[in-house]
Amino acid sequence: MASGVKKYELRETVVNLSYGVIATVIDLSLFIVSLQYYSLKEGLKTSVAKATERAFNSALEDVLALGIDKEAVKRAFWKISNKRLIKRGGKSRNFLQITEAGLARLNQKLPVYKEKRVWDTRLYLITYDIPEEAKGKREILRECLKELNCGMLQESVWLTPYNPKGVLKNLVSQYHLPGSIIISDVGKDGSIGDEDLDDLISRVYHLDEINEKYEQFIQRLRKGGLNKIQAYFQFLSVLKEDPQLPFEILPYNWLGDKACRCLQEKYPS
Repeated sequence: MASGVKKYELRETVVNLSYGVIATVIDLSLFIVSLQYYSLKEGLKTSVAKATERAFNSALEDVLALGIDKEAVKRAFWKISNKRLIKRGGKSRNFLQITEAGLARLNQKLPVYKEKRVWDTRLYLITYDIPEEAKGKREILRECLKELNCGMLQESVWLTPYNPKGVLKNLVSQYHLPGSIIISDVGKDGSIGDEDLDDLISRVYHLDEINEKYEQFIQRLRKGGLNKIQAYFQFLSVLKEDPQLPFEILPYNWLGDKACRCLQEKYPS
């Protein structure tokens, strides 16, 4: 079997294991270190590379049972040690800890639950008209809107509760976007067309579907159907879809916060 095929199959295994949150064995291993799944025996006198290998052998049976190739994880574990993404630490230095560089890498890969969401009580509509000959730049704009967690109302009309003016001004300047981008705002008690804003927000951001996934996660967690790794990845897979809107405009029965609390109570990190 070609090495490219093997790598693809391994990546698919990691993606399936992590519910689509993480794609590489290196990041999977780094994430598990962040949950303190690796530990070293007291007084172990050996190199970091050897220590990480022994820690891996003693603490990853549950992960290996889910189909990750043992040698691939050992190689990944050695790499994140050499790249100083993890270090030995703790009062007795018998744990492997993630470093600031490791955390920075994980923060780029994983969604983070926002406990505080500052909101100016306005909703912003972004409309744009960029000519077909500049469709490449139009795609850059669309990707930026997605990264800002804007919801698409129509092909060239997007909605967000977070003020996008500064980011879009810099984007227009950086890429010299032709055509026009118009940003307008409306209060929470307003409406757009025949639809009130609560219904509009729920539809545009698919909140009912996301809330159902949070409910399924809570039920599985309470029934004991998820180990620690599975629980964190399933929560993160839903969080990845969650636009993390201001709490003031979420449905009264929103379960995102409850799901986060249940996870922390069941498996404190």
